[in-house]
Amino acid sequence: ATALLLLARRTDLRRISLDTPDFTDIVLPLEDIRHAIAIDFDPLEGYIYWTDDEVRAIRRSFLDGSGSQFVVTAQIAHPDGIAVDWVARNLYWTDTGTDRIEVTRLNGTMRKILISEDLEEPRAIVLDPMVGYMYWTDWGEIPKIERAALDGSDRIVLVNTSLGWPNGLALDYAESKIYWGDAKTDKIEVCNCTCIFYFMKLWNVVALF
Repeated sequence: ATALLLLARRTDLRRISLDTPDFTDIVLPLEDIRHAIAIDFDPLEGYIYWTDDEVRAIRRSFLDGSGSQFVVTAQIAHPDGIAVDWVARNLYWTDTGTDRIEVTRLNGTMRKILISEDLEEPRAIVLDPMVGYMYWTDWGEIPKIERAALDGSDRIVLVNTSLGWPNGLALDYAESKIYWGDAKTDKIEVCNCTCIFYFMKLWNVVALF
């Protein structure tokens, strides 16, 4: 399998090869990308999905930029984090304008609001479909990292201390660890997925976003 890094860089989307010595960087031939925030990939159908804050939409295309289409355009204010459930074939996203976490099928049908209470500035979101959890960051007045079941139930706060602007999230499925970048403290931190063991991984990171 080809190892790739997908990057949303505001006005373009990039596909970066991790298999080549020079890390070949290809800009996808897509139009009208104004403020891309987050990106994710569906390995089964080969679509990439991304949020665009200025267009106020969620879009998708294939890895070569073909097949571009809008997935969600209505009742969306400031779409931010996005995550593909490649098992159940659902798409999750956060909206910092409506302060909601929503889900839809990958084609934009059967849309549902999962969480709409006690959210201030929901940002990144990641999924663990095999276990049945979603994780997200919130960098509101009381910044925190939370977890809930994929249907929005069983919601708990994992981390709510020593946070500034918790931003990007990444899951290590094999080790059951969750990593996040903090754009205020300029740190990358990690804990296990229950956050019983919590420690700083890196610090003094420049320009996290």
